[in-house]
Amino acid sequence: MHHLEFWAVSLREYDLITRARIKAKDTEVEARRVLNQELGVLTQFAFHDPKKMPDFTKAVKSKANEAPRNKTHELEQLRAVFMGMHFQGKKKGR
Repeated sequence: MHHLEFWAVSLREYDLITRARIKAKDTEVEARRVLNQELGVLTQFAFHDPKKMPDFTKAVKSKANEAPRNKTHELEQLRAVFMGMHFQGKKKGR
């Protein structure tokens, strides 16, 4: 974000933008971790016992890990993501 645009953003908006970026990075790291773990398991089976290779195409998402959703919070997060994208676009367009 350009330093002149910073003063137009409230502290709440800035907090939402930074939290959205942190959450996006955490999600990316978690996705990479899961992919690496699955690759390790597949490599283990491929090397030791290829006949018993598990089928990862039938992955089931657990409902136990999901927290209850708050629509207002989700809307604010979406707004923060769009604002972050907007400011990134202005930064690249300079």
